[in-house]
Amino acid sequence: MEILKECKKAEIFDLAGGLLCVAGVSSGPMGGILLTIPRSLNCQELGTCQVTFYDPSLGKLTCRCTLSSPLPLPDQKQSVRCDILEKLSQEQRREDVKVPVEVKVMLHVTHMPGDSVYVPASGWPAVIKNISAGGVYFSTDLVLPEQRMVRFDFREAGGSIPLTAQILRVDDVTERPSQPLYGYGCRFVNLQNRYENQLRNFVFQEERRRRNNR
Repeated sequence: MEILKECKKAEIFDLAGGLLCVAGVSSGPMGGILLTIPRSLNCQELGTCQVTFYDPSLGKLTCRCTLSSPLPLPDQKQSVRCDILEKLSQEQRREDVKVPVEVKVMLHVTHMPGDSVYVPASGWPAVIKNISAGGVYFSTDLVLPEQRMVRFDFREAGGSIPLTAQILRVDDVTERPSQPLYGYGCRFVNLQNRYENQLRNFVFQEERRRRNNR
């Protein structure tokens, strides 16, 4: 399936919604889909199942599928062919899943003519509260207006990702009068594809980790 050419990960569920395993995804002959799964999962007995594909460009795609043609692999793994019978749902790129985090970053703010905002060269401390492949929400005591551009490096996704974001919403989240605090809802701008894919993979993994810990 051409739209899954960048997909590397999937989750396989039974039709009742129970998670059976996490699978690796690759392309087979003639553009088919191959899944790498544990040998303990008997695809012939399984019949129809539900597979959620995590595609770094398109988001999360859930399909009704059949698995067939098992081929033994090392480390008690097997490769199986995955045939998609029906697309059940898709979370489009503009419907990105947000995951809560608590990550400290240093903000850098684009200077504007007549600017009263001063940020040292080392940056201004902020804390990311949630993040998706499309945007971020962070808090800081720095006063910033809507539409202002900010920059920071996100280092939690297997390498540093340089991010530029435009402020769309400003919230006063002060809890103590003596310590003003503001929340900023932002969208990413000019995000290169490789960094978007890296960030999207982080979000998928974090979402799965939180779901498994519930």
